[in-house]
Amino acid sequence: MKLEITLAVERRLGDPHIKIIIDDYLTLVDGPAQECYNFNIQLLEEHHDLKIIHYGKTVQDHVMSEDGTIAIDKHVEIKSISMDDNILGEELWSGKFYPVYMHKAVDEPYFISPNLYLGHNGTWIMEFACPVTKWLINLRKPGPKYMASIFKTNQDILDSAKDYFRDLPDV
Repeated sequence: MKLEITLAVERRLGDPHIKIIIDDYLTLVDGPAQECYNFNIQLLEEHHDLKIIHYGKTVQDHVMSEDGTIAIDKHVEIKSISMDDNILGEELWSGKFYPVYMHKAVDEPYFISPNLYLGHNGTWIMEFACPVTKWLINLRKPGPKYMASIFKTNQDILDSAKDYFRDLPDV
């Protein structure tokens, strides 16, 4: 699979550090964040987890303005991800960010979604499947989904398609 990741990286307070990992065992990057990454990797035809981990941030890694808001924050922001030359759109927003709070308050969420801004230390996770094109077609295309199975007959698939088109309104 061809994987391209583009990030916006805030460096005014030093380089943020990230790890890019697939399925907890394939580490693609571990170190100072860059703006663009390109990988060619071999993955099994199954479901996978893409993780982008922001780590090493301390309480000194943001500057507060006079009104109490954060003026500069060491962070990375996911700008785009493409897999096998397919640019992910809505799929990116399905990712969940699990922040590690420096000072945990009672009302802070366990994860943040949708979110592409990695300001806290934490892990952003997006589930996907290989082959990517088939996964994206199944996600994006309305109607009955074809599931390869020894238990589904051609007649079942045909009946499902007929039911779908029969229920569509006339235009």
